[in-house]
Amino acid sequence: MSNQPLTPSSNSNSNENSNPSPDLQPQSQPSVDFSPATVPYNEAFENELMNLILHPPDNPPKPTPSSETPMVPASQLPIPLSSNLRTHPSPIPGLNLTHENGYHTGGPGPSPQTIEAYAQKFMEEHNIQDTAELQSAVQEAMARQLEIAKDRMRAREKIVQKNSEIDEQLEKLRLQREAEVRVLEKAKGGKR
Repeated sequence: MSNQPLTPSSNSNSNENSNPSPDLQPQSQPSVDFSPATVPYNEAFENELMNLILHPPDNPPKPTPSSETPMVPASQLPIPLSSNLRTHPSPIPGLNLTHENGYHTGGPGPSPQTIEAYAQKFMEEHNIQDTAELQSAVQEAMARQLEIAKDRMRAREKIVQKNSEIDEQLEKLRLQREAEVRVLEKAKGGKR
């Protein structure tokens, strides 16, 4: 489909009433993109995800998939990891999703057509001939990606700890400054 503006028909003999004006024709609604790349950054969510990936629960509760598909507005993403909307399991222990094959931030995942196209490309790139090979290759790829995620989360954890130390130092300095200001104000008041 072209992104060009609609133009009147080039047939000058057509009856104006047979072609409604472009303003009256139904317009397709823009699709909502729930992909994690479009979700605004949320430090609390990212830290919660970091803790879950680095310190998974020993016995994560098994979610009970809901028979109803939740309506998740894109504006409310990311959905907290503890939300009761997260009723579908994921490959990461303790991380539940709001939709089957959904995104970790919440919302439905890619369309079935996108998944199929990705699977075909993956099979071609890895010279995979059958479903068993595909499942094995997918498991290996997921394990590699999980290790990459863990490495990134370990780096994040170090930075979060460093930021916490800096915040503590800043708070000590702020309290020290407040005490100094009080002493100066008392000293000024005593000189009058």
